[in-house]
This record gives sequence, structure tokens and C-alpha cells, in this order.
Amino acid sequence: MENKSKKIYQMPARLNTLINFIAGLTYGVFAWGIDAFLLLRSNYTLPWLKLLIALVPAILIIISAGRLAAKYNHIVMKTLVWVAAASVLCALNALIAFQGTEAAYKLLLPEIGGRLNYVATEGIKSRLFIIIIMTNILFILGGLLTDLASEAPVTSSGTFGWIFPILFCLAFFAAAGFITDANFNAELRENVISIDNQIDEAAQNMQKKNLTEWEQRIIQRFTKLDVDLQGKRNLLIESFDESFSQARILINFNDVWAECLSLNGRVGSCERLEL
Repeated sequence: MENKSKKIYQMPARLNTLINFIAGLTYGVFAWGIDAFLLLRSNYTLPWLKLLIALVPAILIIISAGRLAAKYNHIVMKTLVWVAAASVLCALNALIAFQGTEAAYKLLLPEIGGRLNYVATEGIKSRLFIIIIMTNILFILGGLLTDLASEAPVTSSGTFGWIFPILFCLAFFAAAGFITDANFNAELRENVISIDNQIDEAAQNMQKKNLTEWEQRIIQRFTKLDVDLQGKRNLLIESFDESFSQARILINFNDVWAECLSLNGRVGSCERLEL
């Protein structure tokens, strides 16, 4: 009887660790995984790099915060733990998304690494402030709910009764990840996706008659590069402005490099590079 009671007591603690692991994974997928998937579809260079760098720290921080918060019975102490975890994770994400990613690309792609510049101090700071505020709120709510979610399988009689609290808890971590993606990744990603789509459009319209003025401009900007627009290509962000709306995109057309300026997703100019 004593062993059975001990197992029942230990179950919520084990579930707490498991739920926090899943919460960390959920956060990482929404913060970096969606970005990686969309960039992969747009011929981006090493699209999974940020996810690989950021996922493990996110999981470890959330598991550690969950285990530490579970030791306190006072809601204020639990809240402070999750505030600290959210703030540390947000600051780490800012480093990973920009300086860390730039350093990794320079190490892995030395031939073009010297051209990369991911420093936009004011733009990053303004977005980081929003991310910290929203992530703190969502982590507090999601973190406090992990205790209820951990006990639900023991206290609930039906399947829905223990699945719903877990999913509800995870929704807050997913939302926190989405906030990070929306502020750090989305605008820059849209520039990449737009350039890649316009290359496809130029390749398809080259043989087309009765082109619109916009289609003619797109074709002219890419055909002057004298590359195979229908062949393999890899894109990479070179630099961006403080608003994230203007970005320079490097494009590798089978070892022939070009640079294109993207203005809110529209090709401004393109030129071939000699590396």
C-alpha cells in the first residue's frame, strides 16, 4: 500500500518534467521550426540552422523552470521563476537569431561569411522588448498551468479530462514561440520567400508574350545576371535595415553568386558578384 501511494505521489512530478519537455519542444517548433520549414521551401541556405542552435537551450530552460517552480507552493515564487525563465530565454533568442546565426554561417560558409551583417541594434531592441513582455505573460500562465496539467492524469477519470489541461497549457508556450517568430523571423522571411517566388516567375515568363510592365521589370533584373534561373539556387540574407523591411539577399546559382535588394518583398536591384 505504501509503495502504491509513493508511485502515485511521484507520478505528477514525472509528468511535470515530461510536460515541460513537450512545452519546450512546442515553443521551439513555433519560434524556429515553422521558420525553418518555410525557408526550406524557398531554397534557403541551411534553413534549420537557427532551430538546431536554439531548440536544446529552450527545452533545458523550460524544464529547469518547471522543476524549480514545482518546489514552491507560493504562487508569487512560481511566477518569479517563470518570469526569470522567460526573460533569460528571450535574451538568448535575440543572440541566437542574429549574432549566433551570423557567426555560425561565417564558420560554415567562409567564402561569403565576410559579407554577412546581422546587426540592427535598434530594430532588435524594439522587437525584443515586445517579445519579453508577451513571453513573460504567456510563460506565467502556461507555467502555472503545468501543475494542474501534471495532476490531471491522476485526478481525472476520463481521457478528455486529462488531455485538455495539457493541451491548454501547451497552447501558451506555442503562443510565446509564435510571438518570437512574428517579431524576429517573419518580416525577413517574407523578403526571402518573395525573392525566390519572383525568380520562379521570371523563369516561367521568359518565353511568355504580352508581358505586363511589372513582369518585364522582374525579368530584366534577373536575366542581366546571366545565370540559369531554372536551375538550382540557394538564398541567404546578407544584411537588413532597422525596420527589417529592406534586406539584401545573396543568391547562389550553381556557384555563381548574385546579390539582390528586397524592398518590402519587391526586387529593387540585382547584381552579379565576383567572389
